[in-house]
Amino acid sequence: MTDSNAADSPQQRPVNHAGTARLSFAIDARRVLIVVFIACVSAEILFFILDMVINHERGSDIRAIRRIFNTAREGSLPSWFGVTQTFLIGATALINFALVSKIDGATWRRIGWLLLALAFIYMSADDGAKIHERLGTASREFDFMQGPLSAYPSYAWQVFVGPLFAALGLFILYFLWRELPTRLERFTVVAALGTLAFAVFLDYVEGLDDGYVLLLDNTDWSKRAVEHYSKSIEEVMEMFGMTLFLTLFLRHAMRLGSSVYVEFY
Repeated sequence: MTDSNAADSPQQRPVNHAGTARLSFAIDARRVLIVVFIACVSAEILFFILDMVINHERGSDIRAIRRIFNTAREGSLPSWFGVTQTFLIGATALINFALVSKIDGATWRRIGWLLLALAFIYMSADDGAKIHERLGTASREFDFMQGPLSAYPSYAWQVFVGPLFAALGLFILYFLWRELPTRLERFTVVAALGTLAFAVFLDYVEGLDDGYVLLLDNTDWSKRAVEHYSKSIEEVMEMFGMTLFLTLFLRHAMRLGSSVYVEFY
């Protein structure tokens, strides 16, 4: 984002009633987006490597140390990163909501960005508290779920909560396809949703009784290694999908707020 007063000299800058000069910051939007994307992707690759070296390959003999880097485990450093990144996406969507409201954007645009903000903030809470997994476990106590769950071979949450996530994905695709102006950005939305869908597919395979039978029968990999790396790849793919959304939302905010002035009073 850039401020229209960025080029003014200190003598030309306006002064507020308290006598304090208003500050202007010129930000290279393209550079910020590149730095954010590279930083997030680098962190995700690093988490995968640390998980492999320190946790799975037992680079540390101390179990508590290994758990810090366990990508497949809640309460780890990668888990914190994923939750924080998802929350930042929700916060950026709120910024877009505020900018669209300020420029008198159409009602459907304001509602869309607000819903996206609430959805991603909820997903950050969901990841941190394992809400959908626990709702899936709780659904086994509901009489009306006994039939669908008995016929479904994988995790219960995919039957109970999965349709809501699928509906959310369709909404995200529909809204952002209308909101984002360039073909590249629309392709990125499809790529992000596709990445998240692939992560759900890996979760589905994980929940099957014989989900890894082909790999185990045709390779010399151990069941422990296959199960762990499947979970690890699933989490990294999910984080990468969220990175795509974060850079998309930041790019759009910078487009909407190409010249922004904020005053506290």
